[in-house]
Amino acid sequence: MLAIPQIRLPRFRQPRQLAVLGVALGFVVCWSSGFVGSRLALAVDTPTLSLYAWRFALATLLAGAWALASAGRRNRGAWRPSALGFEALVGSLTVGGYLLAMLLAIESGVSAGVAALIGALQPLAATLLAGGLLGERPRPVQWLGLAAATLGAGLSVADDLQGLGGAALWAYGLPLLAVAAVSLGSVLSAGRPASLPMSVRLTAQLAAATAVFGVAALWRGDGLPAPRPSVETLTVLAWLIVLATFGGYGFFNASLQRFGVSQSAALVALTPAATLAATALMFSEWPGAMGIMGMAMGLLGAGVALASGRRHGRGAGGHAATASPTVRRKPRRVVRPSAPTTRRG
Repeated sequence: MLAIPQIRLPRFRQPRQLAVLGVALGFVVCWSSGFVGSRLALAVDTPTLSLYAWRFALATLLAGAWALASAGRRNRGAWRPSALGFEALVGSLTVGGYLLAMLLAIESGVSAGVAALIGALQPLAATLLAGGLLGERPRPVQWLGLAAATLGAGLSVADDLQGLGGAALWAYGLPLLAVAAVSLGSVLSAGRPASLPMSVRLTAQLAAATAVFGVAALWRGDGLPAPRPSVETLTVLAWLIVLATFGGYGFFNASLQRFGVSQSAALVALTPAATLAATALMFSEWPGAMGIMGMAMGLLGAGVALASGRRHGRGAGGHAATASPTVRRKPRRVVRPSAPTTRRG
């Protein structure tokens, strides 16, 4: 009788690495989906600013229902108006101001990939803020990688000026304004520990973004017409609400918990490549040789910054819950020598 050899199948012994990879990929995909969604919104019959106002209004209702369902009556009474107002201020900058400037830039002819690449300059400001406020000290190699990503953004802008987007020079200042808005909101959020649940904070921030886009639509004269219930409009709304809003916010918080602020900010530098791939396949927007070189330099710089990042310091809002994972060692027991006895008399 022949002995059948036992075949041992390889097992994935490190599921934590798989989870980390999933968080990183989910963050990059959902974060870049916002730029693609802005490009999709231009083809809808509803004015883009009005469409975004309705998008955030629907997202606010969903987040509010989540907040009410996940909190008890006692916790609801702890929702102080001052805390809600502060979160609304943060949301008006990090969500409303950031996306409004990016949307106006894409409307003005800036390609979605270049807008994403300029937005990826945020890691420079975020790393600086993390070092000054959150105790995360970036290494010189990280600065070198982020500087390479910045140079790559400049090359892509130069390529876009040659005819891909067809935008005026001033339009490229709008993504920089978006970076300034989200950086200011990050400073405010990092300097004050959050006292509200995440669902409540998200509801307040989305409500503020609804107000920002509503005022902008009325100011420009677009009004607030209800979106037509067509397949194209509903698809764009589902894309923006599910992927860009809740997916981006959820994976952003998960990334903060896994990687910390500096490495999460470096992940933002990976989103332009994902945006470029999506816009090239969906809209046939292909950059030139200089643009491809800029994207490659941005990817290389982001990879260097990620590989050399440290994992320590506080997380978002100064909380240990959002800090980077660190290896915790058991504290050593300090044995103090007893004082020598002295005899008197």
